[in-house]
Amino acid sequence: MSIEMGIRDFIAGELSWDGSPEDLDLDYPLLEREVVDSLGIFKIISFLETEYDIEIDDEELIPENFESISKIAGLVAAKTGV
Repeated sequence: MSIEMGIRDFIAGELSWDGSPEDLDLDYPLLEREVVDSLGIFKIISFLETEYDIEIDDEELIPENFESISKIAGLVAAKTGV
């Protein structure tokens, strides 16, 4: 499973997404459309750190890194070298 699909499945299953995972586009504006709020960001961070064995640094906790699944996956890829 790709990083993007893992993140998508997590968001669809654990956060306030009412549609099917397939409807959650990789560039869907998560913050703008209120799919992810501040608590959701911390849930995502916990998932990422556990699932991908990475540590999200404080300076990486900026809204731009959590705007979409693509942005989140980019952060993970940068941390894992994938």
